[in-house]
Amino acid sequence: MYNRSTLKSIAAVAAILSSATLVAEEATPSDDRLIIVTANRVEQNINDTLAAVEVITRQDIERTQPESITDLLRTLAGLDFVHNGGAGQSSSLYTRGTNSDHTLVLVDGVRVGSATLGNKNFASIPVAQIERIEVVKGPRAALWGSDAIGGVIQIFTRKLTKGEVAMSVSLGSDNKASMDFSAGFGNEKVNNTATISYEKSDGYDVFDNSTDASEDTQPDDDGYLRISAALRGDYELSNTTQLDWVVQFDQGNSEFDSSFGGDQTDYNNHLWNIRYSYQLDNIFAQFSVKQNRDQSISFGNGTLKEDGSVFETRRLQVNGLAQYDFSESFTLLGGIDRLTDDVDHSDVVAFDGSINNYEEVERVTESAYVSSQFKLGGFIGELTGRFDDVEAVKSDNTFNASLGYRINDNLLVSVNRSKGFKAPTFNDLYYPGFGNPELQSEISYNNEFLVKANWQNSNLLVAYYDNEIDQLIAYNPACFCSENINKADLSGYEVVYQLVDDKITHKVSASYVDPIDASIDPVTGQANNSQLLRRAKHHYGYEITADLGDLSFFAQFNYVGSRFDAVFGSPERRLESYLQVNLGAGYQLANHWDLKVKVSDFTESNPQTIIGYNNVGQQVFVTLQYTNF
Repeated sequence: MYNRSTLKSIAAVAAILSSATLVAEEATPSDDRLIIVTANRVEQNINDTLAAVEVITRQDIERTQPESITDLLRTLAGLDFVHNGGAGQSSSLYTRGTNSDHTLVLVDGVRVGSATLGNKNFASIPVAQIERIEVVKGPRAALWGSDAIGGVIQIFTRKLTKGEVAMSVSLGSDNKASMDFSAGFGNEKVNNTATISYEKSDGYDVFDNSTDASEDTQPDDDGYLRISAALRGDYELSNTTQLDWVVQFDQGNSEFDSSFGGDQTDYNNHLWNIRYSYQLDNIFAQFSVKQNRDQSISFGNGTLKEDGSVFETRRLQVNGLAQYDFSESFTLLGGIDRLTDDVDHSDVVAFDGSINNYEEVERVTESAYVSSQFKLGGFIGELTGRFDDVEAVKSDNTFNASLGYRINDNLLVSVNRSKGFKAPTFNDLYYPGFGNPELQSEISYNNEFLVKANWQNSNLLVAYYDNEIDQLIAYNPACFCSENINKADLSGYEVVYQLVDDKITHKVSASYVDPIDASIDPVTGQANNSQLLRRAKHHYGYEITADLGDLSFFAQFNYVGSRFDAVFGSPERRLESYLQVNLGAGYQLANHWDLKVKVSDFTESNPQTIIGYNNVGQQVFVTLQYTNF
C-alpha cells in the first residue's frame, strides 16, 4: 500500500499533471516513430509503454562525444554512477538507489556480465559499437527474470546499410588514442555491419592506497588498452521469416593500484546470438540461442599472469516467445527462457598462493512467462506473470500489473505494481571459504505513478516510485559468510523534459531518491534508517545541443548531491556535492569529414564518488570523423 509520504508525492505529481493537461489539450500529436523493445520484449511505441523509458540514439552519441558508456548513462535521471578512476576503470551503477547488481544489462538481447560478481563492467563496452541504448527504470523481472530490480539497460550495436562507412580517430589527455571503423555490406536479402575499435591510454594514478593519504605506495599511471570487433547481420529468408545474428569479441587490459594481490587485469569476452523470427498478420514468433563469456585474469604486483586468479562465466541462453494479436485492443504474449551459468573455468588464488575452486560450477534457471496488453476506451493495461526455477535456490514468482489512462492524444497517466527478484551469485553461494549455499533470492515490491506527455516538439516524463527490497544479501562477520539479513526502502521521483526545434535541443532532468537502509540492528532491534552508502540523493542536469549547419556544439551541466562512503574498519565519511560541466563543438571540414573537440569537467570540479580514488580531472579530446551517409 502507499504510505503517507507516497500520497503526498502523488498529490504533487497530480498538480503537475493538471498544468500539463491545459497545455496538452491545445498541442498537436507527437511523433510516433520511436519504437522500443526492452519494456515488453516486443516492438512497441514508446508513447504506449506504461514504464519509465529513456532512449539514447546514435545521434545523441554523435552530438555529445562520450568517452565511455558511463558518460552516456550518467546524464539520465535515476542513474547514479560511482567510478573507481577514469574511463578504463570499473564503475558501479545504482539505478533508483538499488544495489550495483540490481540492473540487468543486455547487449542485443544477450544477458551479459559475470555470474560470480553479478554485474557487468561497462568499461569493456566500446562506444563506437553502440547504435542506441534503451533504459527501462523500475522492476521488469516479470519479463526478464533475475537482476531486473532497479531496471533494464539494453545496448544495441551498430546497424548500417550496404555501402555506408563510418570511421574516426581521436587523441586526448593522458596520451589517449582511439580508432574505430564501421561498414555495412550485403545484398538485397542479406545485410551486415562490421565494427572494429581500438583504444589505449597511459591513464593516471587512480588510487591512493596509503594509510594517511600522504604517501602512495604505487605512485604510477594506471593505463588501459581495449580492442573490440563485432558483426551484426540479418537475412530475409522469406516474406514472413528472418534470420539475424550478432557476434562480438572484446579484449583488453587495465592497470590499477593495490597494496596486495594483482595490480592489473586482462579481460577476454565474447558474445553471440542467432535468432529466428516469424511474422504473419497477427502472429509473431521468435526463437534464439545465445552465449556470453565474461573472463578476467588478475595478476601483476609480483604475481605472474599464469598464477593469477581467473574468473570466467559462460552463460548459455535459449529463449522462445510467441505473440498473438486477438484484435487491435488485446494482445497475448508468452515465452520460455533457459539460462545455464558455468564457472568451471574459474580458479581463485588464496592469500597463501593455493588455488581453490567453487563448490558448484553450474546452475540452470528455467523460466516461463505470460503477458497481456489491452486497450479499452482511454484505458491501457498490462498484466504479466512469470515463474523462475533457479537451481539450488527457492523458485520465484514475479508479476507486473500496470493500468494507464490516456487523457487525450498527448497525455498518459499510469500506476504500476510489480515484484522483482535477484538470485544470489556464485560468489554469494560458493566462494571458497566465504560462500553460503543456504542463501535465497533478494525480493522487491515496487509501486510507481507515471505521467507521460508528448507534443510535437517536446516531451515530459514524471515518475514517482516506492521500492521495498527484502532479504538483501550482506556479509555477516559472525559467520564469515553472506546472509539474507538486510532491507532497503527506496523512494523518489524523476522529471525529464526535452524540447526540440530545428536547430537546438534542450533537455532538463531532476531526480531525487531517498535510499534508506531499513535493516534491523541485531543489538537495538531498531531499523538503521540511514542513507545507503555511495548513493547521492539529488541529481539535476541540463543539456543543450545545437546544429548550426557546418558548426555544432553541446554543453552539459550535471549536479550531483553529497553521498556517504566508508572503507572497511573506518567510520562513514561525507563526500561533497559537485557540479560538472562538459563542453564540446564540431565543425564540418568538407563533405563527409568532421572535426570535433570536447572538454570534460571544464570547471575542474574534480568530483569524488568513492573514498581513496583520485579524480580524473579536466580532459581534452580531439576527433577527426568520416561518414558517407
